Amino acid sequence: VENDINTSTLACSCSNSSCPCSYSTTQTASIVAATASLSLLTVLGNALVLLSVALHHRLRTVHNYLVLSLAAADLMVGVASVPLAGVYLVGGRWPLGPLLCDLWLLLDYVASNASVLSLLLICLDRYFCVTRPLSYPARRSGAGAGLMVAGAWMLSLLLWAPPILCWQTLAARRPVPAGRCYIQVLASAPLTLGTALLSFYLPAVVMATLYGRIAAASRSRLPVRPHPRAAARPGPHLQGGMASGVSQTKTPSEGPSHADWRPQEDGSSSSLRRPPRDPGSDTPPWRRGLSRSCSTLARWRGRSRERRVTHAVLAVLLVFIATWLPYNVLAVVGSLCRVCVPDALWAAGYWLCYVNSAINPALYALFNGAFRSSFLHLLRCSRAPP
Repeated sequence: VENDINTSTLACSCSNSSCPCSYSTTQTASIVAATASLSLLTVLGNALVLLSVALHHRLRTVHNYLVLSLAAADLMVGVASVPLAGVYLVGGRWPLGPLLCDLWLLLDYVASNASVLSLLLICLDRYFCVTRPLSYPARRSGAGAGLMVAGAWMLSLLLWAPPILCWQTLAARRPVPAGRCYIQVLASAPLTLGTALLSFYLPAVVMATLYGRIAAASRSRLPVRPHPRAAARPGPHLQGGMASGVSQTKTPSEGPSHADWRPQEDGSSSSLRRPPRDPGSDTPPWRRGLSRSCSTLARWRGRSRERRVTHAVLAVLLVFIATWLPYNVLAVVGSLCRVCVPDALWAAGYWLCYVNSAINPALYALFNGAFRSSFLHLLRCSRAPP
């Protein structure tokens, strides 16, 4: 039995590697319909994400530039990986020749690895935004995000291009049998364990640790929500100031604090504002009290927006782990005992990874009102801003 722990499991097992699978007409139609639906949903959802950021200025934030990288990787999966995997599954053998086989594997593995690294960058960006709200935004820029995204894609390409494009053709005879399509290097159990550790388990542990610290820092920074009526009337100490005619002076303890930074749409602080100027004795005390109440309410709303972005990152992270964990568990088990894992289970775990690419856009719309509004306008063929 072959010990290839990769996409060759999409094909049916048989003694002859070139023999086709025997699906009934109903089974074939079901597989084609499911594959086409998954591909369509993946392409449509991620295309909406890309168009939303391109057409709507409100969504052009540093955080969303990192989201673009994840959406681009998912779009590549929907355009090429899913349809060709469906052809491989239905036919039971690879019908497009060795060159297209290697190109398909390269695109599939590079896009998958880039999506993992993009998600890791999103978690890192959120971590620094929450834990360093005053120092990190000064160094945070679209150009920096672009460099990080380019580095993630370049690293993915350098990681997978040599074993796919070079190792498969180094020998005088191609080691992968005719009618099959997989990475020969991953036929080794130790290499399979190593790639699973580096491509999934290690990033997942790092991202889970980062989110734990993000959640703790976010809870500690969220102020108590002010009462709605607090902004409508001055407090008793201000009323006393009005009655006595004594002007209220600002004490050092009332100087600029976290209210001096304004959050972006993505919940991060983009720039520092200058502290509000002392209105002086000519400004009525009740007006200064109203201004402070409004400032507290604005700060609470900004932190609430920050928490929504943090929850969106959590949702994407949990879906990633839930959809990728089964296949990577099977990879560990299968590297030790290949016959212990049925081919149908291999295929189910592999296709579940593809499902992740279709779910991510729905999570953006669920947790981000601007994305949701933009999706609706685009589906109605309208370019109105969200």
